[in-house]
Amino acid sequence: MSLEELKKQFFVDEDALKARIEPVVAKALKHCRIDKNGQVLIIDPSLSGKDKVRLTLAARAIASQLDAQIPAEVKVTDIAKYTGLPANQIRARGKDAIEEKFAESPEAGVYRAIPHKIEAFLDSISEPTKAKSKKD
Repeated sequence: MSLEELKKQFFVDEDALKARIEPVVAKALKHCRIDKNGQVLIIDPSLSGKDKVRLTLAARAIASQLDAQIPAEVKVTDIAKYTGLPANQIRARGKDAIEEKFAESPEAGVYRAIPHKIEAFLDSISEPTKAKSKKD
């Protein structure tokens, strides 16, 4: 195979999330929904505060791939509204997410998930559910 053919296979035009959008959406549906305005509705009450913040960021990143009108960025005030967590806790969990390379902050008080980290996160919050169903 020529170098040019290898290059065409190796480089893709789409980002990691968009390339796997269908299975990622299916995984997210187990934990949340999103309305047409971008409001995240968390349906999994067993999630920790940390996971609720990350799920909110993940849901918005997924939604932004499906609808260009919904931004991937989420303000602290919006995360508070979606999760019911206080703003200081959201900032702390947001800082953790940045340090762990799950998210970035394009400006103060705003967070955005890093697309290629979303699927692994969704898998990680589904694992306890899988373990429970194996026990039952």
